[in-house]
Amino acid sequence: MVNNRLRMVFTDEEINRLTISEVDERRIRIVADVHGMKCSQARRFINNIINTVRVAFQLIVIHGYNHGTAIKDMLAQNFSNTHITEKHADPYNQGVTHMLIAA
Repeated sequence: MVNNRLRMVFTDEEINRLTISEVDERRIRIVADVHGMKCSQARRFINNIINTVRVAFQLIVIHGYNHGTAIKDMLAQNFSNTHITEKHADPYNQGVTHMLIAA
């Protein structure tokens, strides 16, 4: 169901940036790879994911940091969405940000 909803909004190229999995019967994990995007593109992409899914899920954003930290900084400092209940940088990988999204 989540897959179908996302396919109505995103292009094939954007869908290829997503990995959707069920952690268990009640939790969904979506991994979004935003490498190579501009901050404005990444912001739109992530907001569209959050606003389209409409169920609680874990969102993992892979943004990298070796070739700049603009997306990482944007997520940490001035990215917000009313559905985000928790947001933190991965303690083991500086190129990843974790978010918990409420329905």
